[in-house]
Amino acid sequence: MSTVAPDMRVNRMDCIVVKRGEFAHFDRLSRAFGDQLPVVWDRRQNPGRPSGGSGQKPGFTDTERRASPPASWDALGFILTHHNPPAS
Repeated sequence: MSTVAPDMRVNRMDCIVVKRGEFAHFDRLSRAFGDQLPVVWDRRQNPGRPSGGSGQKPGFTDTERRASPPASWDALGFILTHHNPPAS
């Protein structure tokens, strides 16, 4: 069984997402980690979902809403994401 160094992962995509307007955080994180993983802005225009009306997708229910953001999002102004990229 061969082992792969953590920096050689091919099936995992990590990045730091910085809250809108947190310019000092973005700069500091880019300098510290920018050569190791992407540092990106939160691109959502409206982070909340509509509470009803024409903005909802057909078949959308309350149980399908996003979970609350982690505490670090409000406390620190950024999050570290870990997810597998879609298969091509």
